[in-house]
Amino acid sequence: MLKRKVLAPYRDEGKPKYWTAEEDGNYRLTYPSNIWTDITIPFWSMPENTPHPTQKPEKLLAKLILASSRKNDFVFDPFIGSGTTAVVAEKLGRQWSGIDINMEYLCWARKRIGSAQNDPAIQGYSGGVFWERNSLPRQRKPSFVGRQSQTGQESLLE
Repeated sequence: MLKRKVLAPYRDEGKPKYWTAEEDGNYRLTYPSNIWTDITIPFWSMPENTPHPTQKPEKLLAKLILASSRKNDFVFDPFIGSGTTAVVAEKLGRQWSGIDINMEYLCWARKRIGSAQNDPAIQGYSGGVFWERNSLPRQRKPSFVGRQSQTGQESLLE
């Protein structure tokens, strides 16, 4: 689902029609369309950005992984590159594996996967919905997604 801000809140007999009033504005949940306009490239200032020439945004991979797998399913990336697929799979509670021929890319991926422990957020995805672009101030912080380790502590990497 995609959460969009309602600009013209229609009412039917005084009640909201297809939207809900929230503390910070009026919103409606919509189904994804064939054209995804809510995805941006990873800018240099974003923590997910790497020098990889074909890096994909975490939000794009989140949409694909959520649409094609369930928690604890296995996700395989045969060209892991900067590790976006593995990072997002880890943040969404999937098991994953990836390979690449380039050792520098594998180092970037390893670093990013380690960082996923400290920051399980995916830009543009919180509260179980995808938010439209430029809505960061209105998004709620997601709760920690993790797995119980053998020591009883929550961890994204075991």
